[in-house]
Amino acid sequence: MSKKIVQDLIGVWLLLTGCLIGGILINEMRSSPLSLVYSSPGSRLNQSVEQLGAKTTTPIALDGDVDRDEMLQISVNRVALILDARPEIFYRLGHIPSAMSLPRDDFEKQYQALRSTLQTYRDKSLVVYCSSSDCHDSQVVADALQKLGYPHVRLFRGGWSEWENASLPEEKE
Repeated sequence: MSKKIVQDLIGVWLLLTGCLIGGILINEMRSSPLSLVYSSPGSRLNQSVEQLGAKTTTPIALDGDVDRDEMLQISVNRVALILDARPEIFYRLGHIPSAMSLPRDDFEKQYQALRSTLQTYRDKSLVVYCSSSDCHDSQVVADALQKLGYPHVRLFRGGWSEWENASLPEEKE
C-alpha cells in the first residue's frame, strides 16, 4: 500500500472514532439517554414498572377477556376504567368512548399523569385494549398494571379494529 492510502485510512478511522465518542458523550448528557444495548419493549416497560414501585414481581392471572358486546356495555355504563394501550397518536385519531390513553411505549409518563385516576380504580375493573387481536401491547400494559398492584385487569383482545369494524361509537381528541 502506498503511504497516501495508509494516511487516508488512518484519517477515516480517526474521524469515525471521533464521531462515535462524540455521539456517546452527547447521548450521556441527555436527560434520558438512549440505551447503548437493545432491550425489547417488554423489558423497557418492566424497567419503568420497577421505577414506579411495582408491588409484585409476577403478574397474577387476568380476570378474563371482554368481548365486543360486553365492551360496549362497559363503555356506555362506565362500570370499568378503559385503557387504550396504543401509541398516543392513534388514541387521538379515535378511541372507545370514555377510554384513557396509557400507551405501552410511553407507559411511565402516562401512568404518572393518570395515577390519581388509576388509584380510584385499584379494586375495580380495568379493561385494556390495543389495535387488534394481533397486537400484544394490551397484554404488556395489563401485566405492568398487575405488577403495580391492580388485581382486576381484563383484556378486550379484539381491540380497536373489532370496535371500528362494528361501526360502534368513537371519540376523537
